[in-house]
Amino acid sequence: MGLFKQFKDMRNVVAAAPDMIAQAQQTSAAAQAYAAQAQASYGMPAGYGFAPGAPAGGIAAGDPRLAPIAGVDLTMYARISKAASQEGLNADGLVLKAQSYGVSAQAWQEAATGWPARMRGDMQLAVHYGNLFGQV
Repeated sequence: MGLFKQFKDMRNVVAAAPDMIAQAQQTSAAAQAYAAQAQASYGMPAGYGFAPGAPAGGIAAGDPRLAPIAGVDLTMYARISKAASQEGLNADGLVLKAQSYGVSAQAWQEAATGWPARMRGDMQLAVHYGNLFGQV
């Protein structure tokens, strides 16, 4: 009896598959349309966060938001932060890690305060940082 029920259930799933695929395609199209509308509403370039000729994250190299803080650029901040997170370092260990990259304790303290403050409320900069964090 269980085998026949399984066959019936399988037949029902196969019969419903085209409708399920169509529904998934509609949901995908709606999500893409919503994303395009959100980009247009907020003045974001197509592909959210990506501008032609810009690095991953969409911020051109000369953008003032990428100006180093206490001599620490965003790439170095991402590199040190990632190394520290992978090693599970505490605050003191993080300073030592920064020093191993040639960043003084004071410069690191300024950068560690400044970069998050600069990214707060700037989604494009935060996405750029996330992309850097993933690449370093």
